[in-house]
Amino acid sequence: MDFIRNEHGAILAAAIILLFFVSLFLFSLVSWHDSIQRSYDSLETYYENETVRTMKRNG
Repeated sequence: MDFIRNEHGAILAAAIILLFFVSLFLFSLVSWHDSIQRSYDSLETYYENETVRTMKRNG
């Protein structure tokens, strides 16, 4: 139980550093997912517009 009552604050510092790296990882993951989702949305919009253009030309 001595390591829990650490007066030097080493565990607190380690916890804050770990929290920082986990938060940074999660932020990177969410940003990457958002970037990919934006790419898929732009492709969807492009193909929808091309489909409408083709249907108007042939209809």
